[in-house]
Amino acid sequence: MTPEANAYAVDVRAVLTPFALVFMLALPGNAVAHGVAGPHDRFIAASPKLIGMCVATAKAVGYPVPCPTRVPVALVASGGRPGCELQIIGPAKPCPNTAFVWKGWVVGSSTTEDEHLVLTASPRIVRSAAKVVNGPVWQSGQTIRGLGYRQVGHWRMRVVFVPPNTNDGSAFASHVVLIWTVGQHTYAVGFHDVSTIKETLALDLELAEGVRLVSA
Repeated sequence: MTPEANAYAVDVRAVLTPFALVFMLALPGNAVAHGVAGPHDRFIAASPKLIGMCVATAKAVGYPVPCPTRVPVALVASGGRPGCELQIIGPAKPCPNTAFVWKGWVVGSSTTEDEHLVLTASPRIVRSAAKVVNGPVWQSGQTIRGLGYRQVGHWRMRVVFVPPNTNDGSAFASHVVLIWTVGQHTYAVGFHDVSTIKETLALDLELAEGVRLVSA
């Protein structure tokens, strides 16, 4: 991978590093992870502004995008380097003075004081989970660990863990990720794991129950 091609992924990694903390997210009516505050303290309906961001993103990329309809309290965009800041959800855009190979992709990175969420969508079907979590800058040797499948509504989602030692630069490094394909597009969402994979997967599944594919 060239430094220029990797720049977008590296910028993502730099933003995420301070937020490598346990995720404690719960939805009403579901089991609460160990040590987590009550669901009404941690999780709220997405704001009209966030829903609007989903619609604007779908319009920009020209296909349905994964929109979280319930989010942690005080969720904010991760930010990033000036000129290529990461939003909660948005179309991928070039960083200054770097090659851009993410055209048509959706990226999102958001945090609270103790939570971190990443989401992405591909402009085409991506059958390799490793290529989903690394995007178009994937290279040989970047691998994931498969954890099986889960059914969420009508979606059959593949579950993977993204080892940081083989996915340097990926926004999903150290995350438990749900990956699924609808139509001609592949989607992924996942929380950083610093507790147990079982607990983090439970959070992913709770989040996924509120994800909707939003069109412009």
